[in-house]
Amino acid sequence: MEHPEITQIMQTGYPADMQKEPEGTDYFGNEYFAGEEIVITEDNEVIRLESLEDYLIEVKGIRFTKA
Repeated sequence: MEHPEITQIMQTGYPADMQKEPEGTDYFGNEYFAGEEIVITEDNEVIRLESLEDYLIEVKGIRFTKA
């Protein structure tokens, strides 16, 4: 069974009145939205969980390696 609403959304995106507003931007300038997992540092920097490894490597100089 085909759903024309889903087909339209897939082709054109959500209508403007259905799009979510971002809650803010993280350390790297990426928008984050309500319900997304974020990390807040002791300096009150916000990092999206998906960017945490990049933050640790680029900003904190942490190296990931095998023992």
